[in-house]
Amino acid sequence: MKKFLLISIILLSIINSGCIRKNDHDKEIYKDSTLIKDLQQTPIINEILFVGMLGKKSGLCKYNFSSKEYSEYWKNDKEEVVELSYSPYKKSAFMLTASQSGKKGAFPFINNIKLYSLNLDSDSVAYIEHIGVGLQVFSTWTSDTSFQVYVHIMDVTTAKYVEQNIKTYNASGKKLFDENKKYYLAKEGFPQFPIIKKNLISLNKKYSIFAVDSVQTQIYLIDNTKNNEKAAITKQNQKLNRVEWSDDGKVLVFSTIDITPGNETLYYTEPNTSKLFVYSLSDRKILKIFDGGGLKNFMLNGNLLIFDDGFKKKAKIFIYDFNLGQMIDSIKISGGCGLKNIPTIPDYGA
Repeated sequence: MKKFLLISIILLSIINSGCIRKNDHDKEIYKDSTLIKDLQQTPIINEILFVGMLGKKSGLCKYNFSSKEYSEYWKNDKEEVVELSYSPYKKSAFMLTASQSGKKGAFPFINNIKLYSLNLDSDSVAYIEHIGVGLQVFSTWTSDTSFQVYVHIMDVTTAKYVEQNIKTYNASGKKLFDENKKYYLAKEGFPQFPIIKKNLISLNKKYSIFAVDSVQTQIYLIDNTKNNEKAAITKQNQKLNRVEWSDDGKVLVFSTIDITPGNETLYYTEPNTSKLFVYSLSDRKILKIFDGGGLKNFMLNGNLLIFDDGFKKKAKIFIYDFNLGQMIDSIKISGGCGLKNIPTIPDYGA
């Protein structure tokens, strides 16, 4: 009976761990998770990397904005790309790969995790290190020059604790720190991944956005030049996920998401898991909403909004020009594609 209770606690904790970095707690005002960018503008790039199925494994592809064509960039028949991660100003990038991932019985697993650095100037891929095996892996940029990888590893002998390994690297891939923490499940619960910081303040500091979670999530815009004048943007059943501001100060782009076990549409043919909003700061109105399935990972490149939509084989990438107000291209690959990985529906079954 005790063993059954312990496994139930572990499973619930893993589910919460997978969701908490995307959805903060109810009735929370998003202020402490603010990421403030400086006045440096994000460079406009002519090519981006993305993840797509190349044969039987996911690899890297490169898309050219001028030619509107993509090509194969990196693949390995024994490794799949788990995550591609650009730095905030798109100067550097890393990718995590694994030989295999999935579930064994009730628990997730990921084997032979490796880290690579991507040199965006020379189009080269450099192997950094073999990270190992674990239950889960997650990566995040804490700044434009600092990158972290989190790995959760189960104590296989007694299943009484989970080890959280945190590796910190600089932008070129040099390891700066390697930290290990033990979490005793009965006392401390399952370790959590860090909440991804949101760009809640515009580049020119004129505006800020915040959300209040209750029965629904109410999202507001604050005009810092007009005595913090508050304007309601939208009210949603999904929670605020990511926020970006155009460099010209005219457009706010943000996404909402709900991939929690309580979302009954997760296993529908057409799930409803995320929305992406394009909002005019001068006109105080929503210009465009993209909704439906997927995670809506996105990035801005000048006046272009690049985002993924859908899950697994249906996952695609779209390119929308918010100055023209129209879709200018899409990327579709047999087997699916996405900006960070090929989005998958979370498996909450035991």
